[in-house]
Amino acid sequence: MHEKLRKKIIPGATGVAMPVPANTIDIIQNAEVSATSESENFPLDNIVDGSTGPGSSQWLAGSTGPQILIFKFDAPQNIIGIVYEIEEHEIARTQEVCFEVSSDSGSHFREILRHEYNFSPDGSTFQREELKLALPHITDLKMIIKPDKGNLACRAKLNYIAFLA
Repeated sequence: MHEKLRKKIIPGATGVAMPVPANTIDIIQNAEVSATSESENFPLDNIVDGSTGPGSSQWLAGSTGPQILIFKFDAPQNIIGIVYEIEEHEIARTQEVCFEVSSDSGSHFREILRHEYNFSPDGSTFQREELKLALPHITDLKMIIKPDKGNLACRAKLNYIAFLA
């Protein structure tokens, strides 16, 4: 005799808040965030509103071209991970993301990683990265987003970001 699977269908489960790991640094309480631009309808606040996954809220740059986000921590942080999500449904493009860190209040930065993501409206539209790192005493973290390596006139996007301590 076959037993039935116990299941529940959750309609519209995209864009819902996921549980936040206990070791997540509260960006709102512990950092000031600077950005080169933001769209009025898609503000920077959206990257820390707790919504994650496909269909979640997002920050959209207010202008085309490369964008910089700087997270200036109130006190030095020991960062062991970065989680971030990007979603693009409209334009086929290759987006480049670069992270740099500083341990001297932003006087000097060093690159820690660079990634590229290919987005295609007919294929890959969502990217989630969970990076494991060992970054002691970080005072500032810079995220540089080049929305398209082919220099299309498009705007940078970011759905979510979290730093793990």
